[in-house]
Amino acid sequence: MDIVVKGQPQFLFSVADACSLPDHDYNEVAFFGASNVGKSSIINAVCNQKNLAKTSKTPGRTQLLNFFTFPPGSIIVDVPGYGFADIPDEARRHWQRLLVGYLESRSARLHAYLLLDSRRFIRPNDMDLIRIFQQYEISFTFVMTKVDKLNKTEQKELKEKIAEQFGNSCDVVITSVKDRIGIDELKQSIYRP
Repeated sequence: MDIVVKGQPQFLFSVADACSLPDHDYNEVAFFGASNVGKSSIINAVCNQKNLAKTSKTPGRTQLLNFFTFPPGSIIVDVPGYGFADIPDEARRHWQRLLVGYLESRSARLHAYLLLDSRRFIRPNDMDLIRIFQQYEISFTFVMTKVDKLNKTEQKELKEKIAEQFGNSCDVVITSVKDRIGIDELKQSIYRP
């Protein structure tokens, strides 16, 4: 399948298993996070489209790897959420196999964005994912969502807490889709080579 990234961001396809992952020469970025952290909303905000990535009030609706173009030269991947979705154990195990297969196949050219609810900081499931990123040597950026729920002092303390735990060199973007805080910064970081 030939993938062409031009024009406006658009949905490409969904992938249900690692064997179906596409091969392409574009920069690939993937958005990871808990089922209710706002991945689809962030993707829509970054792409300046309201309904590109499907959003839902019910956690766990994204059950496939969803691929989108992000011109001029990137592919965005919306990864199934974890942690809160009310799904059968077999579906959860399938998601885990899909995730590991995806990361194994993409480790050399992937940049990950780990979305965290700014009110809840880092939870055990997030730490599990961070360890997987480290295992596969995948670079990643923390994206703190829903920061409009915090005041300026709490936002500053949040960044300091991350730096204390992960070092000053880790990338952190503070975001709010509602107030468009950090969206342009996030968009620019996707363009990096």
